[in-house]
Amino acid sequence: MAAGLSALVLLGVTPPASAADQAGGTDLTPVCGTPAKGHASCYAMRSDEPPLRRLAAAQTPPGLGPQDLQSAYSLPADGGAGQTIAIVDAYDNPNAEADLAVYRAQYGLPPCTSANGCFQKVDQRGGTDYPTSNDTWAGEIALDLDMVSAVAPQAHILLVETDNDGLDRLAAGVDKAVELGAKYVSNSYGRTGDFASDQETYGSSYDHPGVAIVAASGDNGYGVSFPATLSTVTAVGGTNLTADPDSPRGWDETVWKRGSYGPGSGCASYQAKPEFQKDTGCSGRSVADVSAVADNVAVYSTFGSLGTGWQRYGGTSASTPVIAATYALAGPPRPGTYPNAYPYASDGPGLNDITSGSNGTCATAYLCTAGTGYDGPTGLGTPSGLAAFRSGPSGTLTGTVRDAKTGSPVAGATVGSGLDVATTRADGTYTLNLPAGEVGGLTVTAFGYASPAPVTVGIADGTTATRDFGLKALPRTHVRGTVRDGSGHGWPLYARIAVEGSPEAPVWTDPVTGDYDISLPQNAGYSLGITAALPGYETLTREVKLGGSPVTVDAALTADPDAATAVGYDLNSTEHAEGFDSTTAAPQGWTVSDAGSDNGWRFDDPDERGNFTGGSGAFAVIESDSGPFGPHQDTSLISPAYDLSDAQSAALTFRTGYITNLSQQHMTVEASTDDGATWQNVWAGPKTGGQADHVTVRVPLREYAGQPSVRLRFHFVANWAYFWEVDDVTVESRALKPVPGGLTTGTVEDARTGHGVVGATVKDASAPDAVATTVATPEDPAVGDGLYTLFTGPGVHTLRATADGYAPLTRRAVVHDDRVTGKGFALGARP
Repeated sequence: MAAGLSALVLLGVTPPASAADQAGGTDLTPVCGTPAKGHASCYAMRSDEPPLRRLAAAQTPPGLGPQDLQSAYSLPADGGAGQTIAIVDAYDNPNAEADLAVYRAQYGLPPCTSANGCFQKVDQRGGTDYPTSNDTWAGEIALDLDMVSAVAPQAHILLVETDNDGLDRLAAGVDKAVELGAKYVSNSYGRTGDFASDQETYGSSYDHPGVAIVAASGDNGYGVSFPATLSTVTAVGGTNLTADPDSPRGWDETVWKRGSYGPGSGCASYQAKPEFQKDTGCSGRSVADVSAVADNVAVYSTFGSLGTGWQRYGGTSASTPVIAATYALAGPPRPGTYPNAYPYASDGPGLNDITSGSNGTCATAYLCTAGTGYDGPTGLGTPSGLAAFRSGPSGTLTGTVRDAKTGSPVAGATVGSGLDVATTRADGTYTLNLPAGEVGGLTVTAFGYASPAPVTVGIADGTTATRDFGLKALPRTHVRGTVRDGSGHGWPLYARIAVEGSPEAPVWTDPVTGDYDISLPQNAGYSLGITAALPGYETLTREVKLGGSPVTVDAALTADPDAATAVGYDLNSTEHAEGFDSTTAAPQGWTVSDAGSDNGWRFDDPDERGNFTGGSGAFAVIESDSGPFGPHQDTSLISPAYDLSDAQSAALTFRTGYITNLSQQHMTVEASTDDGATWQNVWAGPKTGGQADHVTVRVPLREYAGQPSVRLRFHFVANWAYFWEVDDVTVESRALKPVPGGLTTGTVEDARTGHGVVGATVKDASAPDAVATTVATPEDPAVGDGLYTLFTGPGVHTLRATADGYAPLTRRAVVHDDRVTGKGFALGARP
């Protein structure tokens, strides 16, 4: 990127950090396969995009996080205290508690561990004789734990792991969860179809009055699944949830649909219609009752072949624990009642009615297509506070929140009492459903305002009361500083600075000086998210604590060596490659280490399979199916030490071919920085069993950049399984080096109107490749549209601006190394 240049790509208005990349939904594939007769499948789905094992300081996990769900569903940020939510799943996830700790720490949720009594894992008999592990159900367990934590962070979690995925074992797990005291039981699994024997065989396990038994409606579109068909459970459908800052709610929600996948719905032929269901197109039990997000949620999972770190998950397996946790926020169900009746009794309050989308085609339209009121895919809707998930009389409180001095409406204020919360709209109005009676502790909070003293209001059943609030603005002080390049040039950067948790518009730095100035309320701490407008830079988060005096916070942004798109930098890369050309021994510097077996890595193709990797010639192979039956192989192919001292990033690439059975064969790649004393997984192996050939794998090794000695090992553990071939192993180190030169920036305007000209080009007459295109700047009122940024070498340059309908204009610019020069253009109309 030395002489070239850039069309400046500005950032648009973004929703909450973890929701910003969700538009259009996520490509998801099922985690569990088709179950055998008498068994259930988990309904978790996951994205196949590259996961993130570890996050850089400025990164957030892909997908929706707890704050997004709390915002979308008007839920309290710290609810669930005193409640225990049970999750019933098949098989064991040995990493469940450790992964849960990472998820909760990432989002600032309180620890939930076995040591502090918050987390408990039991087998289906209530003991600690856990079942065998399973790669697919491990992902389901991680999803369930994370969603419960996101919605009810103060609740205790009981994980019941059943012997296997048999319907009888899962039913026994539900009984055990209730026996151990859980009032809310999440079941993210099912078996397609509705059978006359379901109620008699398994129904009693899901029939516990006074307990919210919640079940997923399925992921295969129109059609019902057991146990969601039972009239004693809350059947949960799924939605696609996306941020929409222009809507009163701030979110848009439709029926979740990805290809052939979507929430289950329909009419159960063999299950009686519960009294509270009043839809007329189904004489039996209608599915679903309510719904929640089923797409693009962030999950952390590290066990097995699917456990590769931060990933996006979805399916009604995500919706179900969200609803179970919402019941927990609303408080214990009334003894002897069925909580799936509560949303029907609320008659609207406490629910977002989902009115668009479909999960397929059907004869009775509302059972497969969303519309006003009840429909199959989403039921009565998604949570809007807690009113629909509790039993008892309630009323509505409405009003407007304004600035006490100016009278202007305050948008984004939180009005609430205890667990019942609402957020004010753009016009400052709010609507809040509350339990009938005297409601104390009603508070109002808003960014930049002092909260008034809590008040008590009287709410009569079925009525609406009004209460307005005036808020006093807090005194403010300034955070000032300069944002620069931090990878060698040091030039000022045009950058966007957003304050976490603030509804106020972000601040932009000056394009020439890199300076910024933000006014924030005093005596508080803030996180500043800093993102360069120029592509190719990594984002940065800076923490600041404000008292009463202005604070200076400078920042240096790093050019991303993996993207290698930052202007003014050349990429230097070095490759260490090994093709395994010898058939008699490991290559120089490579070693084979066998633990407890003599059947290890070979280079002579002992079974004469040929090269399945896509490479040519000899290769490394470990054979298993030709060995004796039993636990006989634990072998490692270990690389020489790579010096990555000068690297800013690194990556491993290798060709591979294999046949694998995930229950008997584990293939991983691990890294060590201490000459093999300890190893850390960097590639978790295949995600599915079977044969794969001509596969090229790329593994990021950025966390090892800067290390003087990095070894890799290809680790194979098997109990009479198949084989694994490896060829053309390459370790690439990457570093960006600055090229002499500087930036020129400015706006291209219409000389008559002063309006910015978007789409104009600015070229360097002496360097044809140096060209920039002007762009709009909708978020920055201080800089007009028509902004460009151009990199050139140092010296005097003749710049030419052109645009359709305008006469070209040429101006001279003096460019200095590592500096930014301002140069604007005012174009006149073409004669």
